[in-house]
Amino acid sequence: MSQPTSLERTRHMSTDGKVDRRTLLRVALAAPAVGALASCAKPVVEKSAPAPTLGAKVDGSKPLEFFNFDGGYGKKWTEMPLDLYRKEFPQAAVKLTSGQELKQQLQPRFIQGTPPDLIENVGLDGASLVAKKQLYDLGPLLEMESFDQPGVKVKDTLLPGVAEAGRYDGVKYEMPYVFGVGGIWYSQPLLDKHGWTYPKHWDEMIALCAEIKKAGLAPWTYQGKFPGYLANPLLMTAYKAAGPELKKKIDNLEPNAWRDPAIIQAAEGYQELASKGYLLEGTQALSHTQSQTYWAQGKAVFIPCGGWLENELGTIAPKDFGMTMAPVPGWSKDDKAPYETVTGGPGGALIVPAQAKNPLGGLELLRIMLSKQCMQNFAKLTNSPVVVKGGTDGVPMSSAAASMQKAVNEAGTNMFSDWQFRLWYQKLLTNFESSVGVLMSGDQTPDEWSKQMQKYADETAKDPSIKKYHV
Repeated sequence: MSQPTSLERTRHMSTDGKVDRRTLLRVALAAPAVGALASCAKPVVEKSAPAPTLGAKVDGSKPLEFFNFDGGYGKKWTEMPLDLYRKEFPQAAVKLTSGQELKQQLQPRFIQGTPPDLIENVGLDGASLVAKKQLYDLGPLLEMESFDQPGVKVKDTLLPGVAEAGRYDGVKYEMPYVFGVGGIWYSQPLLDKHGWTYPKHWDEMIALCAEIKKAGLAPWTYQGKFPGYLANPLLMTAYKAAGPELKKKIDNLEPNAWRDPAIIQAAEGYQELASKGYLLEGTQALSHTQSQTYWAQGKAVFIPCGGWLENELGTIAPKDFGMTMAPVPGWSKDDKAPYETVTGGPGGALIVPAQAKNPLGGLELLRIMLSKQCMQNFAKLTNSPVVVKGGTDGVPMSSAAASMQKAVNEAGTNMFSDWQFRLWYQKLLTNFESSVGVLMSGDQTPDEWSKQMQKYADETAKDPSIKKYHV
């Protein structure tokens, strides 16, 4: 199962380095027949230049390997694009490999110069791979013809922001495949039953937690073994109090950014959930699947997670559960950013290694995956939104999907993709997420935690071996 870091990738991430995907809507579009549109596609070209362009042809005799992250989305969605590739190149030996420990499984292959041709990256340090020139420039793909929409370029089939996502110094190395948003989840029927209203500010949240506890329920749980799930809500509460400048300072590794009063007070607020007994007993020892299962069984009212939650739970949640997501509460009515602010947008990262044996084949498979038929199939199988236009038109949505769509609509221009430091600086991200676990255990005061986080950020800023980026 997936171990997220953000919602955007969406990079869902956990303390063991696994990244979370960022998902959003439940979609149920019926996909067209696999072969129906394949004949109109023109394969990618190969020529002497390193970047493929329209007109050059993939060597159909070369083997092709796709590495799939076997997490919340599973692997069934890969069958259609792989079958379409096989139909286009009957002589190619097409191989699907998968797993959850990408660092252990793929880092040795990058070192040996034998990486797969296309990777669903959930766990590898993308920024480090870019800095080491290990990734293929995907920019030319945007100018290619869509696989199943003749005469239409790939870039013109994508939702706003998708073509711009996954860039480092302006070069596109990662292709998102889902559209996500993250927040706090609860059962709307449960709140209705008790006459409770979802809180918009932290003092309201704490007051409601007291009522919930009196009613004999645990107010909160979270994925205790993977405190990265709680890291994003903490940051969002601080962001709403301080405004966009806080994000800019933290992403740019500015001195004392983590010492901002908004960060410290948000840490105080979330630590209060533990100190006042508002967490489900044993939460910090729970895995993501355990905590989510207990939540779906009604043993806790609130849980933080990304949009893949419904799909990952499967049939565990009762049909009448009324799964609902809402934005993270702000701090107070004096916040500088509105309550409706959420992190969301294009998420996930499909990458083509520069040293792959068949990089043009990997690029062609990626072009196939971005076809409308494959994206609709992905949406149908994973209950997730996709990055192509029209992917959810006229689709009946579950309560979970409807609540996420509502959050996106109400956020409007107050939605941002992610905290960039999470994408740029893997070690800092890992330290941040593990530090949230220390904070919630009470082993550090919020002020001590803030100082520790600033130390981690300063170490990153001063490390000459780490390439720096700025917003």
